[in-house]
Amino acid sequence: MIIKKNKLLILLLAIAQFSCVQTKKQIEPIKLIEQAENKYNKVISDSTNTLIDKVEDLEVNYHIIGCACPNWIRTKDEENTDTTKTFKDLYIYIEPADSTLDLPIYFEPYRHKLKIRGQFYERKDYPKGTIEMEEPMPKAKVFRYTNIEVIDNPNFKPESRTETLTLIYNAISCTCAQWSETRFGNKNDTKQNFWLEPADKKLINADTIFNGENLPVIIKVTGQVVTENGFPKRDLAKVSQKEAGKVFRYTNIEVVRNGDK
Repeated sequence: MIIKKNKLLILLLAIAQFSCVQTKKQIEPIKLIEQAENKYNKVISDSTNTLIDKVEDLEVNYHIIGCACPNWIRTKDEENTDTTKTFKDLYIYIEPADSTLDLPIYFEPYRHKLKIRGQFYERKDYPKGTIEMEEPMPKAKVFRYTNIEVIDNPNFKPESRTETLTLIYNAISCTCAQWSETRFGNKNDTKQNFWLEPADKKLINADTIFNGENLPVIIKVTGQVVTENGFPKRDLAKVSQKEAGKVFRYTNIEVVRNGDK
């Protein structure tokens, strides 16, 4: 009887030990995930950093560098000949004063640049609220801006040829590209919708011609496709990235038909 009891006790202890090992194996991956999540929730910007008094106007370009680092550089510094500074030290971070000043959805680095007004922080740092990443980020000058203007990059040259298109306004009930070529008619499988962007503020804004009733609206525009997957340079507050498409920038516009007129 004693031998049987001892065997039973040994069996129970073995089961308990096995259960502990199994539980530990199940818990360890969860802990690792939690540790990883907690590790990259840390805010690394310095909340005590203060702005200098000097208010400045900067013109800046965004460079696609391919690293977790500052990507903005003042246009005047792009051809800097000061041998006492390395080129990477000329890059800065920029930070909007509030969310209404975030980069607009249509901004594209190769065809746009920014004019911003604001102040630098006293010490090299990161933009407010920057979360630690797996790749270490270098500290750099941070410019907090209170005003932003997107301007065309004069060095941008579209690769597409100049052409004249006859377009019809589709009046689709969505915040999407509304213009398509009349030569395709109702052939939806071949129809290509365009976003339109005037090259000059003096030109008629094609998107303002339709007043809600005056269909059909047909125009003839001369210009070039400036991006295959983007947006025109104008207020697009309700548009999402999935609605990006061809943007045709026109230098000439003629209204062919404006409803019954």
